[in-house]
Amino acid sequence: MITTADDGTRLHFIVEGHGPPIVLVGGKTSSIDGAWWRYIPPLAERFKVIALDNRGAGESDKPDVPYSTELMANDALSVLRAAGETSAHWFGISLGGMILQRLALDHPDAVRSLILAATHCRGNQPAPAAVNDPALADSPLRRYANLYAPQFIRDHADWVAEDAKHFGRMPLHAIVRQDQAGNQHNACDRLGEIRQPVLILHGTEDRTVPLSRGKELQRRLRKARLEVIQGAGHQLHSEQFSTVLPMVVDFVEGVEATRRARLPALG
Repeated sequence: MITTADDGTRLHFIVEGHGPPIVLVGGKTSSIDGAWWRYIPPLAERFKVIALDNRGAGESDKPDVPYSTELMANDALSVLRAAGETSAHWFGISLGGMILQRLALDHPDAVRSLILAATHCRGNQPAPAAVNDPALADSPLRRYANLYAPQFIRDHADWVAEDAKHFGRMPLHAIVRQDQAGNQHNACDRLGEIRQPVLILHGTEDRTVPLSRGKELQRRLRKARLEVIQGAGHQLHSEQFSTVLPMVVDFVEGVEATRRARLPALG
């Protein structure tokens, strides 16, 4: 499906399943398939799953103009409305989590809850040092050692290789523009304005966004729970799929149950 952002950018998205809506927002360079191929089938058994290609990625347009998390949050809102919803639960990874912070701040009525994975509230952090793991020296998967925990790559090479089959390609200008959005993001001082429930997921071995940044999110948010995933890297949602999936399902269903219980009082 295609919808159009306010500036005319065409945004690709999919809708699968029925139930409470959950929107999936990937990180830098992520397409729907690259980020969410393991998640969409099981989530669609319980929820109405909406997933989008951020501008610059997948089948969405890739304009060579400045990007910002504010602009990309408006993109996500356009997709939500095109999918026939006015509010949803939102699951964002890395840059996707930054986009969702802006969404919750600028459009709080569109947010039932947030799941923020491997992300932070302020950009411009130093690039991670290159991984020097002799066991990966001859592995074609060594290029992913700043995304996955090196131990995970060594122990689960087939899993990482299967993920890699789903990774897409982007033109260099689009990568630069998405980098620009992440580097300029700074919502730290405003996170206390977010009143919806938040589940934070962060791996202990995340070299791209250190665990300290996840802990900062928890301190600054009003209703946040931090789940630290032992041994997981930046791709914690893939590495620990069997752990993260039930956490997401239980969190969303719990928020929905509370929301339904309060609906009569709102009338």
